[in-house]
Amino acid sequence: MIDGQWKVVYPGTEYTFGTPDLPAFNRTTPDIGDVDLRVADVDRPRADGRAFGVDFRSGLTISFDLGIRARTEREARDEAALLATTWRADPVRLTPGAVAELHARYAGRERVVFGRPRRFAPNFSDVRVNGFVTVQADFACVDDLFYAPEDDSVQFGIVPPLGGGLLAPLASPLSTTLSSDRSQAIRVRSEMPVWPVVEIFGPVTTPVVTVVGAGGAGLTFEVRTSLLYDEKIVIDTRPWKRSALRNGGANVAGLVRGTRLGKASLAPGDYEVGLKGTDPTGTARVRLSWRPTYASL
Repeated sequence: MIDGQWKVVYPGTEYTFGTPDLPAFNRTTPDIGDVDLRVADVDRPRADGRAFGVDFRSGLTISFDLGIRARTEREARDEAALLATTWRADPVRLTPGAVAELHARYAGRERVVFGRPRRFAPNFSDVRVNGFVTVQADFACVDDLFYAPEDDSVQFGIVPPLGGGLLAPLASPLSTTLSSDRSQAIRVRSEMPVWPVVEIFGPVTTPVVTVVGAGGAGLTFEVRTSLLYDEKIVIDTRPWKRSALRNGGANVAGLVRGTRLGKASLAPGDYEVGLKGTDPTGTARVRLSWRPTYASL
């Protein structure tokens, strides 16, 4: 992408538009819009002024005034049909909770928002004479934030403690398998808090993932199950996901204890990521990923 370009991405589709060299271009600067606030203010009883409650911010709606210019009427209509198909976003809109990505690049940096294409209003009044179509289109975002185009991540394995043999005093049943643990330092570089994705790969029994920062801030996930060598659990705290899935399918949220997914964001700063569990092979591992998050484009 180059400065001024936008791109809609979802499974099976990637459509770039915005700059004058592309078939679909921005006629005006895209309107980022404002954010609706849901507030819980109340007037002070028998007094002047108001008492502030909790404020919640709605998602952005980004609006585009697009032009499609082609050499012939047929080419203009074909490009308008391609853009209309992109904006329908059938693989996304027919799946509850699914989102598309909208990328933008300005001043040499790329940002991403998540959401769904919505309004699409083409105007073909000038297509026959000049091969020109105008389109008014909206993209509804899940929130009012912007994200980096790629994840930051850390991945490491679980390492059994050195040594072996039986520990005294002995108790039945006897076992030579000890719990293992390992940790690694990370730094979250971001303007705003991030929502991590935790992937735990087997074989491991009752894995515990901790992310601990200054003052004890962070999160803890304990998964009360056993994973085989070819199994994994993905705990996704992102607001548009909020799920815990085994091998990408079975919902195992009921087996996860610890921090609530809605409270699992990480503020910018330094953390120690830990993995504990019982793994006789020493091959279990964890991957923690997150996207730097920004307040503006």
